[in-house]
Amino acid sequence: MHFGFDEDQIAVRDAVASVLDKRCDVAALQQAWRAGSAAPLIPLWEELAGIGVTGLLAPEEAGGSGLDWVTMALVLAETGRVALPLPVLETAAVAVPVLVAAGDPSGIVGSVVEGSVVVSVVSEGSGMAPAAGVAGAFVADRSGEVFLYDRSEVALEPVGSVDRTRDLARVTPTGPGSPLGTLEALRVKELCALGAAAQLVGLGRELVRMTVEYVKDRRQFGVPVGSFQAVKHHLADAHLAVEFAAPPVWAAAHQTTSGGPEWSRSVSMAKAMASDAANLAARVALQCHGAMGYTDDYHLHFWLKRVWCLAAAYGSSAEHTAKVATALGI
Repeated sequence: MHFGFDEDQIAVRDAVASVLDKRCDVAALQQAWRAGSAAPLIPLWEELAGIGVTGLLAPEEAGGSGLDWVTMALVLAETGRVALPLPVLETAAVAVPVLVAAGDPSGIVGSVVEGSVVVSVVSEGSGMAPAAGVAGAFVADRSGEVFLYDRSEVALEPVGSVDRTRDLARVTPTGPGSPLGTLEALRVKELCALGAAAQLVGLGRELVRMTVEYVKDRRQFGVPVGSFQAVKHHLADAHLAVEFAAPPVWAAAHQTTSGGPEWSRSVSMAKAMASDAANLAARVALQCHGAMGYTDDYHLHFWLKRVWCLAAAYGSSAEHTAKVATALGI
């Protein structure tokens, strides 16, 4: 049995990574941060749509690529690696397959695939949605029933200060919306959790990498901080945690495509392990960077904040661990 990625999956991952490396550097992140919105990165969104990211899970007849969730997980890990503040998870990994499964009652899958419509997902309970400022439609749960709302059918209440909303807003439906199906049948919760887990793997790996580079240069007592054994141990622990969390994410992604009775449990295991690993990587990165890591003037905070948000979103580590325990009868 082959436990690895095929050539097509690797090619897609590398193509996306190449675009992100060129177009989503620290300067681009800082521009979006100063604007308090992902709007400055919309040209990048259109470029990603042009190479097929938004339609990766859509069938060919809808203009998509018809690829599998393992490929999507690899792409999401790349978006995490660069701390991309665009809703690839919500649009490409959740909204597109949900709309396709529901028969696309609003007829917008084609527009989503081509990149002209951005879709966000409203979190259950809090009613908040990321990238609400640039979203043209919203997928939301209403008492176990999933609806698609056009931007004209919702009221947005930005969360945070006026000049720093980060596009996060509380979404309140004001129109009827289009019913898509039940939450359980469309697997919205699981898709969100799995996508977040994949992004957390990318975030955790990049935090470890950039911290290793930082401690090579930062000096204390006349020597590089990275030469201290305690620093090496912390970074080794973070690296191991992230690399041990990655295989369960790929396994859950594989089961999303192939199906199986243990899929939901696998997703919970992936989200729990990825959340814990990325949180550890974030804590170690912050410790090793010292005071520099606490300032918005240094770019580390882009990765830290995304880890903290994603680790808590779509079910915390504790919640998913409890689900795994229940599934195993523990």
